[in-house]
Amino acid sequence: MSAQLHASFMKHFAGGASIQVDNLQTPADPRITVLFGASGCGKTTVLRCIAGLEKPDAGNICFNGQIWSDTHKHIFLPARMRDIGFVPQDYGLFPHLTVERNVSYGLATLAPPQRRQRVAETLEWIGLDGLGSRLPRELSGGQQQRVALARAVARRPRLLLLDEPLSALDTPTRQSLRGELRGWLRHFAIPTLLVTHDRQEAVALGDELVVMHEGRMIQQGPLHEVFSRPCHPAVASILAVETSQPGQVTDCTDGVATVAI
Repeated sequence: MSAQLHASFMKHFAGGASIQVDNLQTPADPRITVLFGASGCGKTTVLRCIAGLEKPDAGNICFNGQIWSDTHKHIFLPARMRDIGFVPQDYGLFPHLTVERNVSYGLATLAPPQRRQRVAETLEWIGLDGLGSRLPRELSGGQQQRVALARAVARRPRLLLLDEPLSALDTPTRQSLRGELRGWLRHFAIPTLLVTHDRQEAVALGDELVVMHEGRMIQQGPLHEVFSRPCHPAVASILAVETSQPGQVTDCTDGVATVAI
């Protein structure tokens, strides 16, 4: 399977902390890749480097044959030129703009009739039909999340980046929106890289899984494969796999291993 996003880079921070990405790849088809790990492991930094909001100190990022960042070649494409949709944890809505104007903000290249049609279609699909004249402060947390997603996908970006999209919601709202969010992402058919530290969220939303630990990628692959075959005890611990037991291989003959537990 060909990959649409290729990323291998390092980002250093003052104080010695560093984030290292080794051959991160996402499929060429519009799947949902989940960047998963505990809080503070570097997931958001990875997302911001891919978005062009942070500049890596070494390495490269390439999307669909286009170089977004290459420190060796001194290339760094700014975020506005990467044609991405980005939803931060706090949604980043413009408080003084209505829902309609928030969603239409990135559609300046469309003619006014096309712009109005695109906004109306997106709001209807996302479940906000009839709320276009409201301001963000007049919406619930779940509705604000929908507006942020609608604004990101209305432009039909090449890549959608979601940073903990449900973390700011209360538990009942978060649970009810999980299934809806996957349905929306499927409908818009945009390759998506989603950051979360919530195991249930990763399982409910992801097709591919990238596990991070202490600033490093330690496993990536189809979600079911990573959960069923963690490559390291740290991966099993992060995924809360409860059947991990210490053992020692005592024999390996004809492809069959004997393990003492």
